[in-house]
Order: sequence, then structure tokens, then C-alpha cells
Amino acid sequence: MKPICRNLALFIAFCLLWTSCKILEPPESDAPGKVGTLYPFVKGQQVGFMDEHLIQRISPQFQLRSGDSWPYSFSEGLAVVYRSNVAGYIDREGAIAIKPRFEEAHSFSENLARVQSDGQYGFISHSGRFVIQPQFHRAFDFRNGRAAVQKERGGEWGFINTDGTFAVEPQFSAAENFSDGRALVQTSTHREWGYINRSGEMVVPPRYREAKSFSDGLAPVQLEFQQWGYIDTNGEVAIPSKFLDAEPFSEGIAAVAMPESDANLDQKKYGYIDKEGAFIIAPEYDRAYSFREGQARVRQNGRVGFVDRRGRLTADPIYDRAWDFRNGFALVNLGNKYGYINKQGILVLEPVD
Repeated sequence: MKPICRNLALFIAFCLLWTSCKILEPPESDAPGKVGTLYPFVKGQQVGFMDEHLIQRISPQFQLRSGDSWPYSFSEGLAVVYRSNVAGYIDREGAIAIKPRFEEAHSFSENLARVQSDGQYGFISHSGRFVIQPQFHRAFDFRNGRAAVQKERGGEWGFINTDGTFAVEPQFSAAENFSDGRALVQTSTHREWGYINRSGEMVVPPRYREAKSFSDGLAPVQLEFQQWGYIDTNGEVAIPSKFLDAEPFSEGIAAVAMPESDANLDQKKYGYIDKEGAFIIAPEYDRAYSFREGQARVRQNGRVGFVDRRGRLTADPIYDRAWDFRNGFALVNLGNKYGYINKQGILVLEPVD
């Protein structure tokens, strides 16, 4: 019996080793010999880029900054990087494509990138030339051929075309970008939220105290008793109000909050629902975020982990910060160290500073 048991143990060990090796395999690139996604990594508090095989492609040489621009990522072939607190863009070879000269810069969207110069926002082309001169106090990236902008502090919001002319004249006290052909706007008179189409017509009347953007054909809004539910693009209630908070849908799933208990109606716990409004992941997290590539970040006791669509923890909440998955990898942060995990929660790049 002993030889049989020993052989069985060896067989099991081999299977586990083979499985772990398969798990650690990085995602395949787009084509043989072609570099696919480039992932930012940190070494010596400088940022470089590696490929999906964890091979360095661009050496660490760029400034590590917190904020909206981090983690740096490529969009339309260019990535925002900072040097000496000034922003520019590099190409996929690491060469400077647009010289760093902006106070702030954002990823390209619809062939234009939002940048800040002399305290004002404008939009540049891939050549770095201003297509829309810096003239806005605040602005969002282009979506569906429109960008929400505010000319001066405290002024009204409108929407511009890609040539900088107003498609929808400034008239709103607040606005968000277009999504699903609708843009969330707040009226200047009663401070209520509604939705316009690309022509500026109010297609969902402004009657909500709070609301968020459309995604997957539904938008979270505050309905009765200041509880959240969801409406469709015509303004019809799709999921009745019963949540303390609600986020837009992503991959057919939305994060929502319920009271922690009957005795504590104000303390929120987050879970996930389907488009019928039924819970598919029970509300047990301090915070929950949108699904990306079948995984979602969740926060528990001040730490971040990941769950899959079945609610199974794929990465325990042990990280200070984490970002959404991109082509199979997610960036995670511990203190001043950054690394990557795969969808099984295994560190494929140990956190380094």
C-alpha cells in the first residue's frame, strides 16, 4: 500500500504544480511577435512599461504621480507621462511623442486629448497641436462626439463638438459626459437632474434629486423616500427604488448598497444585483466597484480585494489600493510598492518600490 500511496501523492503534487504553472502563464499577445498591452510598473519610484510576459519594454524613467493620470496607460498609441511635474506623451517604443509641457494631461479619446495649460483646459491632436485652445475652467473627455465643458468657475455647463463649437449651449449647473446616447445634466433653476440627447433635447425630464450616468441601458436615480432605483433610456422605472446607493451597470451587474441591519439603517453594505434587481452577491462589503473582465474590486476594513461574478473572493482584501483588470492583470498597491495579480489572485509581479 505504501508505494501506491506514495505514487498517488506524487501524481497529485505533479497536477498541482502543472496547474499553478498554467495559472501563472500571462495572457497571449495579439499576434506572434507583436507586443500587446503595455503595463506600467514602478521601480525606484520611477515608472516604466512591461509587456504581457512581464518583460521590460520601456525602462523606468518617468515620474510617479498620484491622481487621475495614474496608472499611466496607452490609448490610441500614446500614454501620458510626467517629468518634473510636467505632462507629455510617449509612443509604444518609449520615445517622446508630445513634449512634456502641460500642467495636466489625460488619455486620448476620439482622437483628442484633454490637457491643462496656464490653468485652462483645451484639447490637442496626436501631433500635440491644439485643436481646441485652452479656454475652459473645467472639461471632460470626448464621448459620442461631445465633451462637457464649463467656461469659467461657477459658470454654466454646455457641450462642444470636436471643432470646439458649442453643440449644446451652456445652460446647466452641472453636467456629465454622454453615455448610451444620454448625458446627465442638472438644471440651473431647481437643481434637479435629467438627461439630454446629443441635440440637447431633454429626453428624460429633470425630476431627480440625485442621479448617475447611463450604462448598459440603465441609469441609477433617487426615487421615492430618497432611495435609489434604475430607469431606462425613456425614463421608465426598470428597477424600483430600494437601495441606499446604486452605481451604473457594467457587464450586466451593478453595485448597490443596503442597510447593514434593521437596527442600523444608515450604515451601508454593498453587494451586486442583476438587471432584474435581484441580488447575485449579497451586500457584505464596505464598498464595491464596477465589474471589468469578470472581476470587481471590493473594499473591506479599509483594504481592497477582488470578487468574481459568483461572489467568490479571488483576491483577499489585503491591498491599500487596486485598479481594474486590463487584459488579465490588475495593478495593486501596498504602501509605496506596486505589483500585479492575475485573475486567480496570484501575484505575478511582486510589489516593489
